[in-house]
Amino acid sequence: MRQMEAFQIYLYKIAHGEKKGFIAAIVLAVLRILSLIYGFGVGLKLSLYKHGFLRQHKLPCFVISLGNITVGGTGKTPTAQRLATIIRDMGYRVVILNRGYRSAWKGQVGVVSDGDKIYMSVTEAGDEAYLMAKKLPGVGVVIGKKRAITGNYAVDKLKAEVIILDDGYQHWELARDLDIVLIDTINVFGNNFLLPRGTLREPLANLERAHACLLTKVDQSTHDARDGIRDIIKCYNDTALIVESIHNPRYFIEIEEWYKGIRTKNMIPLDIVKGQKIVALSAIGNPPSFEQTITGVGAEVVETVRYPDHHDYTMAEMQHVMQKAVDNGAYAIITTEKDAVKIPSEFIHSDRPLRMYVLGIEIYFTEGHEELMDCINKKAQEVLHSGGK
Repeated sequence: MRQMEAFQIYLYKIAHGEKKGFIAAIVLAVLRILSLIYGFGVGLKLSLYKHGFLRQHKLPCFVISLGNITVGGTGKTPTAQRLATIIRDMGYRVVILNRGYRSAWKGQVGVVSDGDKIYMSVTEAGDEAYLMAKKLPGVGVVIGKKRAITGNYAVDKLKAEVIILDDGYQHWELARDLDIVLIDTINVFGNNFLLPRGTLREPLANLERAHACLLTKVDQSTHDARDGIRDIIKCYNDTALIVESIHNPRYFIEIEEWYKGIRTKNMIPLDIVKGQKIVALSAIGNPPSFEQTITGVGAEVVETVRYPDHHDYTMAEMQHVMQKAVDNGAYAIITTEKDAVKIPSEFIHSDRPLRMYVLGIEIYFTEGHEELMDCINKKAQEVLHSGGK
């Protein structure tokens, strides 16, 4: 594991009370001071936008922001995919704007996909943007740190009518018509501290900006937990639409077939792993949720291998994971689609002793689904008919 990733894990364990002792106490105090400075900076920047000292750029299309108030793990990528699919099927031209986290692309505008063709590799685009391009035919995916610039490109060149601002709740430079905040119901607000002392990107009071709050993974949480989250939301925002969603496992695909883009003829039913020993491999924001899903389809998870979010796998690491699976007498290794794009092709096409399956997940909006879709369609029509003004 790389030194920076190991250091991040060390800080996470200190912030969540998993490390004790004098040094841990000193580091915790420093993190607390840094979080106060960070919170002041967030508040100041937001205030400058609210009072007009910093101007927001308005695009001549309907803009939806999909984001978190915490760091990682809410299911934002599959939710963005599902939302883009629904809106595309409504008849709108949809483009997703992604910042291209950990991408090799350094320009202002990077076209990962125009909806018809993928132009970048996973290294160039970053794992999230590449995965969305791979899974969303008919939907453009553009990366770049300046969303106002990439947004203008999407409108001018890709004729976007609806733009989904991926991970955009804290990106105030670009005006949005609908702000949706995702809240993970099994890992709600971390330890309730701001970064870097905790995982909050901004204070909970800032939920007041949201037009809708989407509670994710409700099938893995209790009614009491969801009721508690609803009460917290209402403390800060009593007008936001509250929507619920589930992460529904649908199928497995052997990774070599997934890599080729073959799906419809090679989907493997979930019950193939029922009663089987499985090694779960992931580098995502909330690995316990993924592992719980595997257990939920009847498999026995005998080993969990976790890397930090967005980790790029090496051949040596994959060989190590495979050896772990062999040593545990596992039937197969199971990983996520987000991880699959980062596994070296030489490993995928190697003579592997065990199968490696990619778990296909689909998001389903449950409670509040119709209200959210009606809201999106109505607001989109209003914006487009007014010319985006």
